[in-house]
Amino acid sequence: MIRGFFVFFLWPSALTAKEFQKFVFYLIENYQVWSPQEEGGEVLIKELSEPEKAAFSSRLPFYSWKKFFVPECENIFEYHGNSLSPVWQMPAGKKGLALLGLNILDLKSVLLYDRVFSAKGGSASGREKDPYYQNRRLTTLVIAHSLLPNEEHNMARIAYNQINLKHYKFDIFLEQQTFSLSAKGGQPPASFKIFTGSEKGQKVLDNFGYKDYEHIEFVGQINEDRPGSKMTAFRDKLKNHHNQKIWEELGKICIECGKCTIVCPTCFCFRIDDFSRDTSAGERQRCWDSCFYNEFSEVAGGHKFLNSTAQRIHFWYFHKFARIPDEFSMTGCVGCKRCATVCPVGIDIKKVLLDIENS
Repeated sequence: MIRGFFVFFLWPSALTAKEFQKFVFYLIENYQVWSPQEEGGEVLIKELSEPEKAAFSSRLPFYSWKKFFVPECENIFEYHGNSLSPVWQMPAGKKGLALLGLNILDLKSVLLYDRVFSAKGGSASGREKDPYYQNRRLTTLVIAHSLLPNEEHNMARIAYNQINLKHYKFDIFLEQQTFSLSAKGGQPPASFKIFTGSEKGQKVLDNFGYKDYEHIEFVGQINEDRPGSKMTAFRDKLKNHHNQKIWEELGKICIECGKCTIVCPTCFCFRIDDFSRDTSAGERQRCWDSCFYNEFSEVAGGHKFLNSTAQRIHFWYFHKFARIPDEFSMTGCVGCKRCATVCPVGIDIKKVLLDIENS
């Protein structure tokens, strides 16, 4: 079968539900597999032990996939006397991680991670590649699907079509032909058209014994920095038409809990913590941080660059809709609205953006 160049003209036959279950068993035998699963009325990303537990649907997992790309806390080196040792460990007895069930919004967040932690040159000139992130990406298998979140959790109205797949990074992509992973409830078994987006994905399918897929070469992310785009409009408002009233009003109700930054798939700020085990040994950790926390902007001498709640919440929006667009030509928001879902005081990002747009 010809692959690559004629990807949009020669279509693979569908992977059946039975074949898919065999494929998931193969993944479980060779990887530490994580997928969305239903539990207590919520969809959570959990380690997968049985194929039928994988929940492919339009429902977003409560938390995103962020921790698999940017861990909550990781050791980056240890020291013993004058010896310094970088820390990187593969999952015990496994080849790496297999993340099964990302959607298009998730793939957009991965694009941002790759730009932030992998970039060298280009729009991120002077930024060195992050070896810890690189190691994770090399040993992480990304398997995405075509089901989209409902409109409430797809604020940016990101759409799926086969042509646009060349603008996302994935290893294997499942274009779902039918909805259910089983025939229960009168629904037909699921079937998928299979695409690969990397040599790693091709090798996995070849080793499994499935050859009927098409390869899509990544050609670069879609450039959102164009006249008339929403990104351009928000950036212009934030940079050139500052409306202090918006941030003062939000500052009156925000309690600086930072929940929005924890569930956000594109909040990647971190702090550095040093620990000493004794006088000659210790370690350094990199852990998630939040611009809403009081000590986030504190520097030596006790000075803080963010001194009020209004300043902190403005900083968060400015980062996502002005600074990240300036540096990476994409917004720092995928439109999932997880932040609004968890906010204890009801701050809705969609309403805030509308206020910015109309200011």
